[in-house]
Amino acid sequence: FTVLCSWLKRNILLLYPSNHHPHDIPPVLPLETRIFLGEACSMNEEDVEACWEAVKDVAWHGDQLLDGTRSEAGLQQTFQTHGGVLYCTSSFQSLWPPVHVCINSECPYIREKKNLKLQRTEELNVVLYSLSLGPIAVRSHQMTCEGCGIVYHPDYFVKTDPTTNERLRHYYNSEVLPAVIQVATHHFVETRLAITWRNSMLYGWTSASNCVKVYLGSLMAPVSLPSGWTVDAKLRTEYVYDSFKILSLLEHHMVNGAHLCVPQSIDQSNRFEEEMKRVNVHVRTHGQPEIDHRCGKCVRTVNDGKRGLFFEVFAVVCDGVTVGRPCCGVPHCEGRLRSTQDPFCADHAYKASRCRVTGCERLVKSKTSKACDISEHQAAERQFRERERAAFQLKQRYERQRQADEQANILWDIGAELDTGSDEVYEVVGTKRKKSSTIKAQFGRRRTHNEQLIVAPCGIILARETFYYSEGFAKVAQFTKHTFEHRRKPNHFIFDCNCILSKHVWHPNTNSEIRDFFKDIGLAVDVFHFKSKHKESDVHCGSYCNPYKFPELMYIDENGEERWFFNTSVAEQTNVWFGRYHSICREMGAVFYEFFLNQMILMHNEDKKREL
Repeated sequence: FTVLCSWLKRNILLLYPSNHHPHDIPPVLPLETRIFLGEACSMNEEDVEACWEAVKDVAWHGDQLLDGTRSEAGLQQTFQTHGGVLYCTSSFQSLWPPVHVCINSECPYIREKKNLKLQRTEELNVVLYSLSLGPIAVRSHQMTCEGCGIVYHPDYFVKTDPTTNERLRHYYNSEVLPAVIQVATHHFVETRLAITWRNSMLYGWTSASNCVKVYLGSLMAPVSLPSGWTVDAKLRTEYVYDSFKILSLLEHHMVNGAHLCVPQSIDQSNRFEEEMKRVNVHVRTHGQPEIDHRCGKCVRTVNDGKRGLFFEVFAVVCDGVTVGRPCCGVPHCEGRLRSTQDPFCADHAYKASRCRVTGCERLVKSKTSKACDISEHQAAERQFRERERAAFQLKQRYERQRQADEQANILWDIGAELDTGSDEVYEVVGTKRKKSSTIKAQFGRRRTHNEQLIVAPCGIILARETFYYSEGFAKVAQFTKHTFEHRRKPNHFIFDCNCILSKHVWHPNTNSEIRDFFKDIGLAVDVFHFKSKHKESDVHCGSYCNPYKFPELMYIDENGEERWFFNTSVAEQTNVWFGRYHSICREMGAVFYEFFLNQMILMHNEDKKREL
């Protein structure tokens, strides 16, 4: 009885006038509540009234005491049996704003200290995707302040900006996350379920579509909604990703002491785009939260052995891993695509009607062709189409042997162009008059080349950068300088191609800022690549990039044997985890791609810190 009364507080309060203070215990229960409690607890009306008089203090103010006694399954069963008529749904859940009174300091009610509770209420039939009970039918309540017109929802309030007259969605400032997240007008996700989905992406590389499958396949009972319920309970992949976006944005703003605000009158698919851009810029400008991470596996204190002085050695490891998203087909262009299906950005959109053979600017032969009317260029396109068909057949054979991610593969499976990250070479067979020739062309969509990671030897990822066209050494140098600018530089930058990078950063024609940055940094090749990939005849590599040249990278163990202090293969090991996001990310737009990978790195680093 006490638990049910506590659960129905907002319903009880709604039937009292606006001048009733929310913390004051109602002297009498409303009729509908008395009827429900009588049926649920097998009590007559007199017993209900007497019981309320006895337990009302605990029921109204004892949430913490009662939390441990609530059984979701038991409450659900009670409401399914007795609450359908009285409370409009067969669910124990009702969604309410977390506030009882208006919180707008400019509201006339606040200025005049009327202290009136929110009273005007609109109820909506919604579906709540819960962690323990699956999709359940619930009633969501949005309450409007009569004084200023702000509309309060379960996880945000809507307010008009007086300067622009734009309706804005403000998420509540709080030290804790909301219990539910609204992902569509009639659909909510429990925050703990959204956290579970996000953890599945982190630990299991699970796509949104597979999160949907796991969720529906794990339900103990089939989805059951009241008869006549008009809201579809089907879980969509965009609900999973929207809950990911909102949850991650809320956490970012909580950590940085800000509150999340997005447009209200905009399509849901674009609602969080600008906020994700701001977070991406923040990460690019200030780095990951662990950018200044230092621990006993990253920093070593060494005795110089001569003067008895001690100094610290800080090392990082760098490597690239292919993940890739669609990008502009013009080499080195970082312009955004309007759609992931577009071959070029807005600035280069005119090239869609030009021949895709490198160096040719002639118009395409027809709307269905990507080559001009030159016979050799037409032959190159035919080769591309043949390769495309062959690769597609091999892919179909491979997909039969594993469970495919349908949503991520849908564009591929309907025959979308195969993607290539750089120009491909086509051998065009000659005739009696013309010799055979080699042609370079980009007929498919171009993808970003790789994600460059700088990793601490303990496994914490310090920085990430998207390389669009190649793993250029000048880009690696610039990326490293940008990462550690105005921060403590590493004493050693370990990279599998340092033999080439060192020539670039030490060359007199290289930018002086780059030369100055790298002049006191050791550029060793990691141990594995030095032993197996680099030639002994490479004098420069052996002289300047041999890891054995730097004794501070080694120590003597208890058996008197030399050991490497730093894990120089940590980037390769990290790439194994990071590279498996390839299939999930391959059709993401640029903004969400950056946001998603930044969030995965953030969570990965938090996980690593707990292990250290």
